[in-house]
Amino acid sequence: MKLFQLLLLLFVCGASAQQVEFLQFGDTLQKPEYQTFVYIGDKTDLSQSTFVGRLRSWGRLDDVSNLFGLIKTKAQEVGATSFKFESFRRTDEKNGELILSVYFNEGDFFDVNFENLPKDRIFIFGSPDLTASKSQSFKVDGSKYEVESGKFREFDIPEAKDVKINKGGFTGMTLWVARKEGGYSSFFGFSGIGLSGVAVSPTGMGGGIAINTGTIHKLEPNLALLLLRVYTKMN
Repeated sequence: MKLFQLLLLLFVCGASAQQVEFLQFGDTLQKPEYQTFVYIGDKTDLSQSTFVGRLRSWGRLDDVSNLFGLIKTKAQEVGATSFKFESFRRTDEKNGELILSVYFNEGDFFDVNFENLPKDRIFIFGSPDLTASKSQSFKVDGSKYEVESGKFREFDIPEAKDVKINKGGFTGMTLWVARKEGGYSSFFGFSGIGLSGVAVSPTGMGGGIAINTGTIHKLEPNLALLLLRVYTKMN
C-alpha cells in the first residue's frame, strides 16, 4: 500500500510540474489530411489562416522543450497544423511560461511560409536545461567554440564548401554539412533536445565518424525555430 501511495505521489508531482491550457478558442476541431505542426515566420501573412486558439504552457525549465511538446499535443488534438510564437518568460529561477497561437493551414501556405524562414544557416543549441550553467565545447571547421545552456550559435553555410562540425575530438563525432537545394537550414545540439532525442546518423550528411565521446543530435526544425525565440544568441 505504501509503495502504491509513493508511486501515485510521484505521478501527481510529475504531472503537475508542467501544465498546459487554452487561453482563447477559435475555430477548433479541424481535420487536417496530414498531422503537422509548422513554425510560422513573423512575416508570413495570416489573413487566410484559420485561428484555432492560443495556448499557454508553464512549469519547470529543466527541459524547456517540453513546454513546446505540451502545447503541440493539445493543439493537434483540435486540428492545428501550425503555430506562431507569442511570448516566453521566466516566472522564477526554476519555472517559465510559453504562449503560442495555433492555426489550421494547408496547401501552398507552407511553401509561402518557408520563404520567411532562415536560409543556408547552421544553428547549434546548448542544453535545454535553463536552470543550469552548463557549457559544451565543439569545433566548426577546426575553430573551437562553446555554447551555454539556453543559448545558441549561428554559422553560415558557404556555397560549394562543406562545413565540418566536430564534438569530442578524434574519438567523438564529426559530420559535414553542405548547402541544400531550397536553402534549408540545419539545427543541431549535444543534449538530445526535444521529444525524440535521436542522434543524427552521419549517413546522408556528407560522411562522418561516431565513436563514443561526443554525440551530435539533429533537432526537429520547427522546435528549433521556436527555440531561437526562447534561447539567447551567442556572438
